[in-house]
Amino acid sequence: MDYDADELLVELERIEATLDDAARAAGQGCGPGFERRLGAHLRSLRNMLGADEMAVAEDAMEAAERVMNAADPAAPLMMLQLARNTLGAVIRRHANARLRPAA
Repeated sequence: MDYDADELLVELERIEATLDDAARAAGQGCGPGFERRLGAHLRSLRNMLGADEMAVAEDAMEAAERVMNAADPAAPLMMLQLARNTLGAVIRRHANARLRPAA
């Protein structure tokens, strides 16, 4: 299925909110509800992005889980920020490509 730029950007906003929650809960553990939330983002992105970009999405979701489960979340928080920046750039690039008319 083909998604438009707005749908990609809405999903990015949802992901950003989830990653904010993960950072706030750093070191407090990742419960099953939050794991389901991360999985839902991956399922949405699997339909929106190509296979190559899914590795970036998986890295970001895994980084969020590591932050929450870490005894000392300082380094995982930095890794989460890097993964978050990369995922955001990938999704925005995908969205921008959808805005440009096909040649």
